Amino acid sequence: MIDAFSLFYESLRRPEFRKSFKFDHWSERQLLPLVRTFLLGYFGPRAEPERMTALPGKLTGLGRFDFMVYDVAVELAVRRPGCPRADVLPEKNADEVRKLLKHPGLGVLILLDYSSSPLAEDDLQGYRALPSLGRGNHAKTAFSVAYFALNQAPIRLNVRT
Repeated sequence: MIDAFSLFYESLRRPEFRKSFKFDHWSERQLLPLVRTFLLGYFGPRAEPERMTALPGKLTGLGRFDFMVYDVAVELAVRRPGCPRADVLPEKNADEVRKLLKHPGLGVLILLDYSSSPLAEDDLQGYRALPSLGRGNHAKTAFSVAYFALNQAPIRLNVRT
């Protein structure tokens, strides 16, 4: 899964592919249809968008994964140039982490950073400090974080519960 997103991230930066599009300035909401199309082509009909899931701490207790590919839950966060670092930091993505923790299967949080000041690996270690799921004894599962930034190799982090 992470290799697929590595291909996606690098392809959006290729001048011969993007032509007049500035994909690196697109928000997460703008990129989601493009990601959906990419995943459908890469994985076929096993790529499903917006799958309902549990989201502890919210009024309804429900949320949606950005994508479910086979049995892997995928959440996406994007940081555009000039946007704050918080867009890809753990505090801002706590709900995405909660959804991944409650998913009984595999999960991955994909962080696409198009800014000129990428995060350090120490910043990503904050994903190991898990957010509260509320009262009670919650079953939690591990997930992975994949961070893609300009001019650096992807960083992969496994978050254990």
